[in-house]
Amino acid sequence: MTTTLLILDFSGTLSLGAVRFGETHRLATALADAGLLALGVTVDRYWNELVGPTWVEGSTSRVGLTALLARQLRAQGTSARIAAQCARRFTQMYMAASVIDPAWQPLFAALGADSRVTTLIATDHYAEATAHITQELAEHRWAARALRVRNQRVVQQQMGSLTGDTMAFIANSADLGVIKADPLFWQRVRAGLRTNVSRIIVVDDFGASENAADFYANPAHVERRRQQTIAAIEQTFAAPVTIVQFVIGHDIGATVQQVLQQINL
Repeated sequence: MTTTLLILDFSGTLSLGAVRFGETHRLATALADAGLLALGVTVDRYWNELVGPTWVEGSTSRVGLTALLARQLRAQGTSARIAAQCARRFTQMYMAASVIDPAWQPLFAALGADSRVTTLIATDHYAEATAHITQELAEHRWAARALRVRNQRVVQQQMGSLTGDTMAFIANSADLGVIKADPLFWQRVRAGLRTNVSRIIVVDDFGASENAADFYANPAHVERRRQQTIAAIEQTFAAPVTIVQFVIGHDIGATVQQVLQQINL
């Protein structure tokens, strides 16, 4: 059976809270509340010394944000116990802020009634995000299956305990070992989905919504990421691709209607 593949980005698209967490005043508060500020981690040091040097590893491995933060803190002289506590607390706060915006609910409601559409949440993220996205989907009464590389094969792993006909796949770069701009990411997605795709709709900010202090939001990087990602999708699936580029500040309701029109719902 052929299907329409709807690819939804997470941070900066489905979850506006995930990028708002990185706004300077909110991030500063989180660093203080997590105990990181007391260790000398300012907003600038967070981006330049904790996130920047570890992002490639964090987004392409199962190490996770908590472990990476703790490792960087230990390297700066923090005790292992304090480093682990602060890193865990900060990661929990970040994930708690990364909710799916309620304005996307009409899209999930409409998709739940249509078996012609395969929904894939594709994200460059840390390992912790897979379980978190699963919990967010459960709030919409959706089940989830994560695509993961295991013994050189891409497998579908059922996530959570919710069962039912409404299900989304989660493709997290940390689970697939490669970021979305790389053709290998989409080759692994295709192998994991095991379905014939007739057309593709992509809803993504390509990093444009991220905080300006985050290297990921550099406009040149965003444009290159967009071009590389779309080219990789087209090359892998050999199917027509429609782009619905979403950036924080756009009307989610209007975007939902645009997507539904594209898939004739």
